Amino acid sequence: MKKITSIILCLLLIGGCSSSSSDTSSDDTTAEETASTVTDGTYNAVTTAFSVTEQMDIDVTFTDGAITDITVNATGSSDAIFTMIEELLIPRIIEANSIGVDSITGATVSSAALKTAIADCIEQAGGDASDYRVASEKSTETVVLEGYDVIVVGLGGSGMTSFISAAENGATVFGIEAAGKIGGNSTNTSGPMAINPESYVEANGGEKFVEEEELIADWVEYTEGEAKEDLIALMVYESGETLEWLKNDYGFEFGDSMMSFFDSHGWQVWTSYSNKDEAYLSALETACSKNEMNDYMTELHADSLIYDEDGTVIGVSATYYDGTTYEIYGDSVILATGGYIGNSEMTEEYLGGTWRTEAWTVDDGDGINMAIDAGGHLYNVDVAPCSHIAQVYNIIYDDSLTADQKAILTSMVLDADQTLIDEDGNAFNDKVTSLLSFDAWQSGPTYFVIYTQEDIDAIRESGLTSFNEPTFLGQGGTYEVGTAVDDIDTILSVGAEKGDVFSASTVEELAEAIGVDADNLTAALADSDSTTYYAIKGASYVYSTCGGVEVDTNLNVLDDDGNAIANLYAVGTDSAGVLFASQKAYVTYGGAAHGWALTSGRLAGANAAAAYATVE
Repeated sequence: MKKITSIILCLLLIGGCSSSSSDTSSDDTTAEETASTVTDGTYNAVTTAFSVTEQMDIDVTFTDGAITDITVNATGSSDAIFTMIEELLIPRIIEANSIGVDSITGATVSSAALKTAIADCIEQAGGDASDYRVASEKSTETVVLEGYDVIVVGLGGSGMTSFISAAENGATVFGIEAAGKIGGNSTNTSGPMAINPESYVEANGGEKFVEEEELIADWVEYTEGEAKEDLIALMVYESGETLEWLKNDYGFEFGDSMMSFFDSHGWQVWTSYSNKDEAYLSALETACSKNEMNDYMTELHADSLIYDEDGTVIGVSATYYDGTTYEIYGDSVILATGGYIGNSEMTEEYLGGTWRTEAWTVDDGDGINMAIDAGGHLYNVDVAPCSHIAQVYNIIYDDSLTADQKAILTSMVLDADQTLIDEDGNAFNDKVTSLLSFDAWQSGPTYFVIYTQEDIDAIRESGLTSFNEPTFLGQGGTYEVGTAVDDIDTILSVGAEKGDVFSASTVEELAEAIGVDADNLTAALADSDSTTYYAIKGASYVYSTCGGVEVDTNLNVLDDDGNAIANLYAVGTDSAGVLFASQKAYVTYGGAAHGWALTSGRLAGANAAAAYATVE
């Protein structure tokens, strides 16, 4: 393929890397039509957003009927998510004088919260919020980009390393990211697995942290022969080099020491980030500087692969947030879209339901489905999702309970000393090992913790016998074990209003209330006799899925016959099923899924670059 960029109808990318490449045009008639509907001034609104501890608090100023300023007093969101709101959504709303502009992919909850708060301010000002919901006109233009050696779909951890690896190996690279920022779920993680990084081993007196062959054997045994041993070995022998590469060549900062995780061996195989958000962006900028063609776009959603007349993958078709269609052509495509946790149809089919997430639901299986369309073979697609967190099913964001009251309700839904009930009504206490947060997934997307009236009375008079805090998603409250909870009835009542607490006078009625099999629940509570039964609904809050399509050691996607599909690679959680086992949790040595994302991306980028060089 010739290295010539052809752009048809409009030019939205000119040199260098860009996070967005087009502005939303304002609707001049909107302000005129709504000028008389609001009273000028500044108004305040507070609403629930993404944060479990803080609500969004904004001031909106109207001048001559138009939205002229939006000041955020409290974000109600994480810094990474609010950056997208601040840099992308707020300017677009002000420019268009409309809350009908599209939400930012990757920040949909906070986008909706901002629009809700603005609508509240409009109503306070005497206006009708529907007058300010004028949608922006979508573009019908098409942009064609040609001449790329490698196209990377998704710019989370695996896509980032794919991009910079391909670029440093001489390829021209274009990156596609659906969200409003790069990093994806990888920037939500604590750190990656890295086996015996050289500098850490040197600092450890030259002593390895784990014998590689011993780790591989244990990994193969845990996955019961379902994982691909050659891919496990690839991860074990290459992950340490990935960490050193990111640290030495791209300025990533990791912890001073390797650490162990919730694993009986105590192997020190992972370490933490300290500057991941800045380092991801800096790494891509460095990669872009290696060739003037290298570029990437955010808010660009990959829709499908493009094939030539022989059925060979030659590019990607994508849609920008403003409606512009992009046809991007290249010699190879690396799928790095982060799995399918945001696709309820796929999670229903492969994981038994829709899961609560501590993840970006932009990861909706696009890469996996594109690979399937190209003939790719699924491999352990039903691996249990990454789960380190459990909380009440409907986290209470508002102030209907205090932080301390919320902490008590959370402690109760995490109490593995009570009877734990799965979605079929069976007790699953025997499946919980060290922490319920790590094992709640075995119930499915939801579970229930059962209390009798006697249990509740004891809590009211003598308090909780243990205080269980979530690994993440805590809401800041405190509690001292053994302190009487005289407001337990209030806590349970509000929990019931929110859909977290159910009660009934018989086991059969409770089974109907929570939607489980009555016979199973009766058997699970056979030794219990109470006037009232309570069920607190909990959920695993997961990071991502872990199963995907099959790849070989070159990271090429394989078809049903085990043949490599030309020009197509899959990395990160789009292909992580090769390391794990069907319907079983991924390995808990520490950072395995994230380590695979970074390592598989590095290797795939280099392999794709080498493949294009061979063709030339």
